[in-house]
Amino acid sequence: MTLPRESVPALQLENLTKVFQVGRASHGITAVNSVSLTIGRGEVLALVGESGSGKSTIARLIAHLHNPTSGKVTINGRLIPNDLRGAALNTFRKDVQMIFQDPYGSLNGLNTLEYILSRPLLIHKVATRQSVHAQVCALLERVGLAPGAVWAAKKPHELSGGQRQRVVIARALATQPNLILADEPTSALDVSIRLDIMNLLLDLKEQEQLSMLFITHDLSGARYMADRVAVMYTGYIVEIGPAQQVIDHPQMPYTQLLRAAVPKPEEGRHAEAVEARGEVPDLTNLPPGCPFEPRCPHARAACREALPGMYEVGPDHFVRCILFDPALIAPLSMSP
Repeated sequence: MTLPRESVPALQLENLTKVFQVGRASHGITAVNSVSLTIGRGEVLALVGESGSGKSTIARLIAHLHNPTSGKVTINGRLIPNDLRGAALNTFRKDVQMIFQDPYGSLNGLNTLEYILSRPLLIHKVATRQSVHAQVCALLERVGLAPGAVWAAKKPHELSGGQRQRVVIARALATQPNLILADEPTSALDVSIRLDIMNLLLDLKEQEQLSMLFITHDLSGARYMADRVAVMYTGYIVEIGPAQQVIDHPQMPYTQLLRAAVPKPEEGRHAEAVEARGEVPDLTNLPPGCPFEPRCPHARAACREALPGMYEVGPDHFVRCILFDPALIAPLSMSP
């Protein structure tokens, strides 16, 4: 039986793992560890966590810039093989596009915006030679750069950071994708224009019925953008659920740490205490059991014995923490 297209997830990851080998060593760095998640059609899932937690690696695995060590990536119900090349890779890239973090590094400064935006249109046969100029102008105007004909003649060095990121977004839209991978698209921008870019992405998501993976370290941005939030730590998903619930009422001690570390100007000099100790563990030699155990203020002996499973703590809200394992310990109230 074939499921209706609307009921098939835009993206499904099953036990996705990526190990980067280090020199000639027998072991490597496990950047992504058995990650399973889905993104529904028209849904925005935010992926949050500290630098080095594996967020960008997941995006690059989905975009086929890296091959997974193990696990499965399914796009629109189609399992993506690791050996994509040629026409099959082109077809895949048409459906899945990436917005990179640095708008200064992701545009070739030697070319005009018309050339930059015409390449995906022509390569993926979205436009003909006769219609490409009009479509480039239309793309620029869709992302707020009007009149398109004037902007098309410019080069990246003539643009501000926010304007360059609008061009990067336009390039991602050029192939008419179903899934957008936005890798910290506002972190390199001034605070004053981050909201403009996030509103642009949300407007385009509604207009184009796009699904989106929004990678960020900014909890407020994740809450503003996303329907659901997944929290990563040392390559694992440690909490996932509705955005408002995860950010306003975090249950995993690590998510609580992230929330407590967010500056709160209204509190003046009396900042919220952050209850954590130690450093992020060595990714080449993760501790047995819960990877957050060395830093966790609620750690106990059982946390060191085995990796906790994902336990449901609310509707569609799951946490990787032994404190919520009904077979071992009664759940504790962990409101921050």
